[in-house]
Amino acid sequence: MNKRRDHYAVRRYKFKKEVNLAKQNFPTDAMEEYWKRHSMTISKAVYETFLDTLAKERVFIHRSNSYGADIKQEVHNGNIEKFCKILPEKINSSFIFELSPQIPHSIYGAMLEADDAVILDFMTSNKEKVISKLIMNYLRETKKIKIITEYIKNSLNEQVIYDQLLINPHYSRSAGRLKGSMMAKKLLAENIESSTPDDYTMLFPLARQINRRFIIHIGPTNSGKTYQALEDLKLAYSGIYLAPLRLLAYEQYEKMNREGVPCSMITGEEQIIMPGSFHQSSTIEMLDLNEEWDVAVIDEAQMAADLQRGGFWTNAILGIRAKVIHICASPDAETALKRMISSCSDSYEVVYHDRKTPLVMDEEAAQFTFPNDVRPGDALIVFSRKDVHAVAAELQQKGISCSIIYGSLPYDVRHREAQKYADGETEVVVATDAIGMGMNLPIKRIVFLQTVKFDGNSERTLTSSEVKQIAGRAGRYGLYDTGYVTSYYDFEIIRSLLESPLIPINKVMINIPEDFLEKEGTVSAILETWNKIPAASYYDKGDISEKISVAKELEDIENNKELIRKFLRIPANPDNKETFRIYAEYYMMAVRGIEPDIYLTMREFDAERVDDKEPNALQRLETDSAVYDFLYAYTRMFGNADDLSYILEGKRRISDKMFVILDRQELSRRKCKYCGRELGWTYKYSLCQECLRRNRIRRRR
Repeated sequence: MNKRRDHYAVRRYKFKKEVNLAKQNFPTDAMEEYWKRHSMTISKAVYETFLDTLAKERVFIHRSNSYGADIKQEVHNGNIEKFCKILPEKINSSFIFELSPQIPHSIYGAMLEADDAVILDFMTSNKEKVISKLIMNYLRETKKIKIITEYIKNSLNEQVIYDQLLINPHYSRSAGRLKGSMMAKKLLAENIESSTPDDYTMLFPLARQINRRFIIHIGPTNSGKTYQALEDLKLAYSGIYLAPLRLLAYEQYEKMNREGVPCSMITGEEQIIMPGSFHQSSTIEMLDLNEEWDVAVIDEAQMAADLQRGGFWTNAILGIRAKVIHICASPDAETALKRMISSCSDSYEVVYHDRKTPLVMDEEAAQFTFPNDVRPGDALIVFSRKDVHAVAAELQQKGISCSIIYGSLPYDVRHREAQKYADGETEVVVATDAIGMGMNLPIKRIVFLQTVKFDGNSERTLTSSEVKQIAGRAGRYGLYDTGYVTSYYDFEIIRSLLESPLIPINKVMINIPEDFLEKEGTVSAILETWNKIPAASYYDKGDISEKISVAKELEDIENNKELIRKFLRIPANPDNKETFRIYAEYYMMAVRGIEPDIYLTMREFDAERVDDKEPNALQRLETDSAVYDFLYAYTRMFGNADDLSYILEGKRRISDKMFVILDRQELSRRKCKYCGRELGWTYKYSLCQECLRRNRIRRRR
């Protein structure tokens, strides 16, 4: 045994020595020149070898078992379809070389055909194994391996992988059983691809019949761009304001009616029709592309680049039927907006707006401490509901009154909380980045208590655009001469992000056309297929994973395609088990032709069942409000319109109870789940230090 071990050790030592000697003659400059001319040749060679492996060899994949351990498992009869589907998403350099170890040999073979004498001399100067090792090291160190990986990732799709497994002698029989479903997927992909024009403006034929004139308002926050656009809207015979948030739609609805311009409001959760109105204030998702207006205002148009919702702004810009369209956006969106409008052959002019008050870093608060340095007029920014509550509770315990604003609060509660701050009833506001979307509050100073946010996939540092958008809310014109910005711990990071130039938006999102969902196939398959087809230049498909997930959940109950299409228009959050349970139950009843008892659901989630003194009352009421939002949207689509007023009344009772809780200024602080000791808002564990220590001691014993 020792002799064998010594033998392998000698071989490893000898190989390492050969590699080090050959490394001294590695032609780095010649390799750089070769790569510039032949990177595609190398990438194709690797891709063909990878496909050859899928077509001939046994294929193994790594997965986690029920205990979380990583195990290696061969592709088998039951998971071939899943493997074909997930492989393109899982591709990375490690996986490629693990699945196909002969790739270094294929790269070596491709480079032997080089027309460069220096490269050829090096290739033949030593054994293939030594040269291949050095070439692979070079590709990794220079990150050129990422270019090869990206080429493979872009070239692979579900059908390509299936075609290889179909001729693989180890899997051909199992793969053959899937031929029917794979052929259907292939036909669906071809159908969607052939139906999608190269010019996306052709997806909006009604808008192409109008000569539209755009006025693009470009400027930072607090520069008056939305105000100027709305002044023109009020003077028009008919007009529509499209907002990013329900709260903003509600504010403009109130403002226009107050100023003598009859205006209706339509959002996904509520509809208020004002008699005699020819103006409408809506969230962007509620735009009806069949209606025609004299003037339209599209607010916060830089959101066209947003992965989740950006397609609705793109739809509005490409498809809204209005003679004059005002677009309000931050400077990073200017080039993208001009490009979109030009592609429609519409005319535009650009109006630049300067910020009304200067925005500066608060140098005196460079070492900001919480809560000692909190001052009246501050807006404290965190990025989760839990942290908003924890920060506000600590401030209230110190005798500092505060308003709270975050996305899952009902919009009328957010509006009232904002109004309390504006009227001076509260000293500070604690908010998420929801505050950055057009909310006009008398904020003197923005304080970033956090610089990292969870974007739905992972935690990441704030971008320069996000920092500018949020920080820009400081220094309201006419009230403060200057807006100030500071940060808890990360002062210099916020300064650099605030002062760095904005990176222009280079892609905007596009939504799947509604009529595509009528094609042959399940709704989830159509959405997945649409998502996989590469978008045209300057566009991207965005993230529709949540919509795909909801469609699959409904298909598991019953695949009623027409109903699923309708239900997808109703907002749903599959991560919220309580609200999604109601969503799924109502779908099941609709499939079976059973009329649901909405009053039974209303009683189950009525405000009266919540004791406003209990610690999690606010969270329970937020869930209740979300259920009522669903009931309203469901009833508008399927139910009796007479029931809508009762739903709104129930929703108002929920908001009233929230007002009672928030007006008390007694939010509960986070507490140790074991002993009940109060925890600071920055403390990241659910147990206090003492209970953690005791638990560790118990485990050791």
